[in-house]
Amino acid sequence: MKSSKIKSNFLFPRLGVGSFLLIGVVSFVVWANYFHIDQLVRAQGQVIVKDRTQVIQVADGGVLRDLRVSEGEIVHKGQVLAMLESERAHAGADEVENRLAGLSISKARADAEASDALPAWGKYQKTHPHLVAVQRELYLQNRAAVAKEVSALTEHHKLALEEYQVNERLFQSGDISRVELMRAKRMTIEAEQKINAIWDKYRTDARREIAKIQEEITSQQSRLQERQSVLDHTTLESPVDGIVKSLRISTLGGVLRQGDELMQISPTNSQILVEAKVSPADIGLIELGQPVILKFDAFDYSIYGSWKGELTYISPDTLTEQGPDGRPNTFYRVQVNIAEHENKGSKVDYGHIKPGMTVSLDILCSQRSVLFYIAKPIVKAFSGALGQR
Repeated sequence: MKSSKIKSNFLFPRLGVGSFLLIGVVSFVVWANYFHIDQLVRAQGQVIVKDRTQVIQVADGGVLRDLRVSEGEIVHKGQVLAMLESERAHAGADEVENRLAGLSISKARADAEASDALPAWGKYQKTHPHLVAVQRELYLQNRAAVAKEVSALTEHHKLALEEYQVNERLFQSGDISRVELMRAKRMTIEAEQKINAIWDKYRTDARREIAKIQEEITSQQSRLQERQSVLDHTTLESPVDGIVKSLRISTLGGVLRQGDELMQISPTNSQILVEAKVSPADIGLIELGQPVILKFDAFDYSIYGSWKGELTYISPDTLTEQGPDGRPNTFYRVQVNIAEHENKGSKVDYGHIKPGMTVSLDILCSQRSVLFYIAKPIVKAFSGALGQR
């Protein structure tokens, strides 16, 4: 027995309590230094689509004449959703078109007067024969008035020219002086200038009229575009493939004011994202590209597991909205991209993820050792104590 005890003491020398504590502390420090814990930023979010919900509004107001879809119905891009009464819009557009036709016919008449040509009314002779008839009559009247005035001056010019020719022969025979010959020549030139002045005034007046008509045409063309836009907006089409939601009015004959919302279209072929709000206190920990663990509230995490995502967007500045308690809530908006191919093994099918679902997010910022968390309050306390007055 004594030899056995001596052998045991030789193999395992006695260690004091302090030695065991020292070994324990060293072991714990080594473990705490090498064992890491994920540093997370948690947030609540919601599933959205990359192409936002499309709001179908009434651009110019009107009366609902036809509603061709119902809430929950699948629609395609370009499909007619509803129609407003278009009678007034048609009347407004037709009025401006007729005004433009009249101006174009008047301009064709003025162009002919300015260039001594025949008016070219083209298609308007069939579409607006009554307006063409009015302008043709005006063209003939203007030409007749000028021709009458020119005819009287032409006769005067003819007499002055005959007088000059007679005086020229008399001057050659020496019967009259050069002064009398020059006077006759001057009367001939003045009569010719008066004729030219009448035609010049006729053409100048026509050019001035053309300028005024062209200005009015430009103004009416702008009005026509506005009226045509109003007419086009009486037919409401879907801008995307999607599902009708939030149908605001379904009563035929209901009056819609300018800017009223008729319905919303939730896009179906758009990429799914998760949008969340991050506290300004945590914004320094996150950056683009960080992995994100997504837990959909609609699917029990303990049964269906989680989805993987990637942080793809951080708002450049804080946003503020009113909280449930009425106080302003400041946050950064972030978006997480959900990659279907990276979650193929998930028990939640990609097709089961719907816009509007709420999500719990764990943004994986970094990894810290257990020793870091143990030393953090001590370091913080010492740094504060050393800085006190």
